[in-house]
Amino acid sequence: MRVVIFFILFTSTIFSSNLSTLYKLYEKQKYNKGCNYAFKYFKKNRNSEKFLTLYGLSCLETNNINRIAIPMVRLNSTKSSRENASYFGTILLQKQLLKQALLDHKELGELKLPKTDFILSKIFNLFVKKRYNLKDDIYILKDSQDSTIKYQLYIKKTSNKNLMVVDIYKDSKFIKRYIY
Repeated sequence: MRVVIFFILFTSTIFSSNLSTLYKLYEKQKYNKGCNYAFKYFKKNRNSEKFLTLYGLSCLETNNINRIAIPMVRLNSTKSSRENASYFGTILLQKQLLKQALLDHKELGELKLPKTDFILSKIFNLFVKKRYNLKDDIYILKDSQDSTIKYQLYIKKTSNKNLMVVDIYKDSKFIKRYIY
């Protein structure tokens, strides 16, 4: 009996320490490290919805957006976790539709997906509404809430794949790049 109790306490400590470590990385805005850490310890924590949510949120803030599919499919036990799964799914779909539009010149028409505050969602909504200027295969979009922010959306071709790139400028100064 003591062995069973020790085992339960030991395993719960391991799981909580993974969650604690991931939370600290997220809190310190070390998103790339957090995304990689969560990917590494996913199997041990695949039933912890708190861990899975932090996993998805950490990966969203990096260029590893495809990794949000892993926790997304497991978030289904509570109302809030299903909302998080829908949030992750919306962003993945928006990314895929944008990439298809840029590469295949596919019209997105009047698509209406849930709105989020995530940068890719903002760009997606501006793109669908055709609020952009096209210059040399670069889509230039102005933020609808902050006129000092501008986005550049384009495809960068490498030897083996096409990457969708989002450059963010504030007051005409480059501040961040996302590569998908």
